[in-house]
Amino acid sequence: MEIKKIVVIGSGTMGHGIAQTYAANGYQTTVVDIKPEALEAAKKLVASNVKTMLNADFITAEQAKATEANLFYSTDIKVAADADLVIEAVPEDPDLKARIFAQLDGICRKDTILSSTTSSMNIYEFVKITNPERLLIAHWCNPPHILPLVEIVKGPETDHEVAITMRKLLEGMGKSPVVLNQAVPGFIINRLNLALMRECSYMVEQGWVSPEDVDTAYCCNQGMKAPFEGPLKMMDFIGWDIGCMAGMFLYPSISNATEVGPLAMQMLDEERLGVKVGRGLYDYSGKTREEVQQERDARVLEVVKLARKLKAEK
Repeated sequence: MEIKKIVVIGSGTMGHGIAQTYAANGYQTTVVDIKPEALEAAKKLVASNVKTMLNADFITAEQAKATEANLFYSTDIKVAADADLVIEAVPEDPDLKARIFAQLDGICRKDTILSSTTSSMNIYEFVKITNPERLLIAHWCNPPHILPLVEIVKGPETDHEVAITMRKLLEGMGKSPVVLNQAVPGFIINRLNLALMRECSYMVEQGWVSPEDVDTAYCCNQGMKAPFEGPLKMMDFIGWDIGCMAGMFLYPSISNATEVGPLAMQMLDEERLGVKVGRGLYDYSGKTREEVQQERDARVLEVVKLARKLKAEK
């Protein structure tokens, strides 16, 4: 199936960046949101993203022009009637997602691929559509217009060819899709993130180390190798025999908590929620959220550019 027209439902954190990416790569893309003010905010965010990426030589002038030419905005979900691919990018509310897909089921063609960018939910448990073989999860990572990873998660009835079509589509845009053959809580990346965060928090909670030094240790070791070497490949270099010996010694002392830890709960109680409120474990006061985000995105852009170079030299 050839993909030409794409509709993204939801213009928030993920939706606008996903739509921007498709548009930049030549696909006629429409962002749908019931709130006109949300669409206006999305337009501004896309314009800012394009400017930042262009200045960093992350996209070409042609891609910047293509974004503007191919990206449209609407409050009417019925524009999905002639779409080849529809991406649901609404908040993580199962009832809301189920309603959106029920609407799409009645609007879209029978061969339209329907996907969700949920970060961890098993939509196959509550989304009911007429042709479930065309349904799949394609979880983009934030910021979606910069980070290459997309997790494709097949459902019990997802057609193999639909997953292949999605993978080829993403690879054609320079993304790095990975495929899970079934939905598991958290998929790949959030399972890894939560496991790492649990141990980092545990060490801070025990008073063994400061948050700053935990972050420094990660950034100056694994962080340096991460663009080209994952944790399993790293073990090939360490040696699996050494890894097994270290595991026998260390596993009993590593946190096996099954509930959110004291550090995270303290952050909630003190309303230190992170960048969005100006303070988390670190202080972001003195700058707007947009300024902090732009500085971070600029750094991520440079790392992704380097990762592209390393991949090309592989």
